[in-house]
Amino acid sequence: MIVSGSRKVPIRILQWGMHSSLGGVEQFMIDLYRHMDRDLVQFDFLAAHDASKLAFEDEILELGGRVFRVQYSQRTSPIRARTHMDRLFAEHPEIVGVHVHANFLYACPLGIARRHGVNLRILHSHNSSDGDVRSGMLRDLGLTLRNAIARSQIDRYPSRYLACSDRAAQYMFPGKPYLWVKNGIDIERFRFSPSARQRNRLRYGIGEHTEVLGFCGHLVDRKNPLFALEVFAAYHRMQPDSVLMMIGGGELLDALKMRVHKLALPERSVLFMGGGRDDVHELYQAMDGFLLTSQYEGLPIVLVEAQCAGLPCVASREAVTGQAAITDLLQYRSLDDAASVWAQALREGIVRRDIGSRADRASYADCVAEAGFDMRATAAMLQNLYLTEGGRS
Repeated sequence: MIVSGSRKVPIRILQWGMHSSLGGVEQFMIDLYRHMDRDLVQFDFLAAHDASKLAFEDEILELGGRVFRVQYSQRTSPIRARTHMDRLFAEHPEIVGVHVHANFLYACPLGIARRHGVNLRILHSHNSSDGDVRSGMLRDLGLTLRNAIARSQIDRYPSRYLACSDRAAQYMFPGKPYLWVKNGIDIERFRFSPSARQRNRLRYGIGEHTEVLGFCGHLVDRKNPLFALEVFAAYHRMQPDSVLMMIGGGELLDALKMRVHKLALPERSVLFMGGGRDDVHELYQAMDGFLLTSQYEGLPIVLVEAQCAGLPCVASREAVTGQAAITDLLQYRSLDDAASVWAQALREGIVRRDIGSRADRASYADCVAEAGFDMRATAAMLQNLYLTEGGRS
């Protein structure tokens, strides 16, 4: 907290990483903001000069945050890229820290913050790869140069390195000392409720004994949803009274719908739920198992949420760190394994939980909290970091 005359005002931390589409990083950032003591710490959000409305922008403004649309890329305008950010820090000395939430190699705002004497400059890695699969000599050369510049910035600009997992740290800043920040969630929001299960199954016309598998993520290559669909097809052959809920939107939606027909899956056996939803916690209640077939991840928030809701999960060994196994509900399989191997693992997990697991479904929320994945604990740790290290010199 800063004392301004006789009035005490909260310190302000500039956050980067909130975009227009809703994903795991955006959800983490808003949950973190919700759990701050905003009499002590307030957030502002940095966005591109032409950014459309951010995910949660209305709530950000209601909570007292501000959105600064001042970013220009070096490619668009190298002069504006610097001058507009310089002006932001010069005109707002109340900003005493910058927290960059990165899914790819990026630290540029931290360099500008350092020039303006901002003491706390956090680089927070949320992924284990950026998944750039471009090819061609000129494009590969451009990618190599971009990454070399980013690596140089990452070595010089941050005052703190944070990561959601060991793999995310190794990708973004290998060999650097870092703080593991667990992807905390609102535990009670995701705790299993029998009445919520019944309500949501009724809402979507799902029978009491139908087995519901879930997939949640952007429908893009790196999330590998086409393979998730193959796994469900194998599961459906074992358990015909089953349904797949695919939560998310993206460029592969049409391809997925075509694949449903190619696999000859029955009508309404695959429910495309769309993306940008604010009721995903409700949908978990209707599910019996959960798939994560990603090609790369950090420590996926959806796996924390699914385990909190008491869902047996199967995730890709190549993408997901062992640190995500915070309960006995999570199993790993290789992306090289057949879809039937994944389906069998998920089936065994569901049966094992239903006939004799060590805990009833609702109690898994307590396991997640005890493992330190409660957003209250995550927010308290970061709030202390902001208050003790934030400042201007």
